[in-house]
Amino acid sequence: MEQGFQTFAQVIDFAVAREEESHAFYTDLASKTDDPFLKPLFTDFAREELKHRQMLLELDASRWDKMLEKILSRQKDLGIARNMEKVAPDPQMPFGDALILAMKREDKACELYSFLAQICEDDDLSILFLGLAREEEQHRTKIEKTYQSLFGGRGLKVES
Repeated sequence: MEQGFQTFAQVIDFAVAREEESHAFYTDLASKTDDPFLKPLFTDFAREELKHRQMLLELDASRWDKMLEKILSRQKDLGIARNMEKVAPDPQMPFGDALILAMKREDKACELYSFLAQICEDDDLSILFLGLAREEEQHRTKIEKTYQSLFGGRGLKVES
């Protein structure tokens, strides 16, 4: 199998490490800002990453059915994340930029897991990667919808 994944446990370890990295990223930003809107936003994103981590650690046969449900239920791609310019993480960034940062991170995670699902030779591991991709897709869509409801088409930082 590509990427050095030989077992289900290795895939879970990889995904858990990515969730822990994201948790640390958002926790760090939350600790560095005094902005009354950004602090709870970053804290909430960090908490979501811990939930993902826990879900992965508790993945068993009963949760496998939920993973399959996720694979079958694709989110409508609003395309906002892909059409926005990258923003640098900054504890004092504008609220809209914080949403852009988060949706782009979720989009990249979705792309990574989708790619790993494609190159994976083991069908079970490929299904796991697809489930993880859909999980990240759901988070991206949630953030995109929040951005869209708050900013509509205003302030779009469209990539050229």
